[in-house]
Amino acid sequence: MKKKRSEELGKIIKRIDVIKKNRPSHKEILDFFKYIIREQHKIKPLIKTERIDINEETAKKQMKEGFPLIDKKDINPDMDSAVTLFKNICKVLQRKEKIAPEIKKINQAIRNKEIDLREIFGRLIEGDKGYIEFIANKSGLHTWLLTFLAESSIKPSLEAYADMLKGHVDQESWWKGYCPVCGSQPERGELRIDVGERFLECSSCSFKWRFKRVVCPFCGNDDSKKLRFFNTEADGKAYRVDVCEECKKYIKTIDLRELNVEVVPLVDDIGTLHLDIIAEKEGYKRGVPGILEMEKMGE
Repeated sequence: MKKKRSEELGKIIKRIDVIKKNRPSHKEILDFFKYIIREQHKIKPLIKTERIDINEETAKKQMKEGFPLIDKKDINPDMDSAVTLFKNICKVLQRKEKIAPEIKKINQAIRNKEIDLREIFGRLIEGDKGYIEFIANKSGLHTWLLTFLAESSIKPSLEAYADMLKGHVDQESWWKGYCPVCGSQPERGELRIDVGERFLECSSCSFKWRFKRVVCPFCGNDDSKKLRFFNTEADGKAYRVDVCEECKKYIKTIDLRELNVEVVPLVDDIGTLHLDIIAEKEGYKRGVPGILEMEKMGE
């Protein structure tokens, strides 16, 4: 297992280096995520999860009725590992000149007990981002950064639960725009090599599930006249942005059929930040706020 984790991290770092070489303008944000990904992989072997007992009959019933396998409010994440990861991420990000002042303020707020990380993680899992915004405003912190660091710190625990439950997901019956494991919204999509089937990736637990090609996962719009996608000549057909004219949201999609290299969806997503910028300029918002918010920091 240790060797497998090491190989997985090595693959991610290699892909980051390749994209940095091809797109030097994205170097700063790619390095930012590289630090975080490394720390997440270091903590994974230490994460403890409580077993969730769910029988096949119950799982099938939940799938059929449109309920995810777990309610995130019932998850008991490894808070100790999440706190350790949060502090480790802050430690390495102090090296980044652009973000160092904000990291310093967050560390000071923790020392002054203005921030209770365990409370933040719990509220985040429950979907209460308003609490984090309240704490950030009260302490003069950057709301997006505090939320992002908390999400990054709790994510490995949620991924561990997804790995535990993935065998209960029926890909044939689940066609929802939210994750069948934890109910969160998708962060990105991909078109698979075999027959171009569309899969979505969960923003919280990273589980991937099959979804209809011509449907907006955020509002359910299936009117082909109000759905479109765009790409750039430089990127070709491999990277595209699927937009919905109904809710004005978008999701980035990687067409794996157009690439002859092994990609890392997260990294390739970061490496196409320019597509997010184009989408926002055209009046669309990403379904799940992400890397573009990092790029705006310091402006």
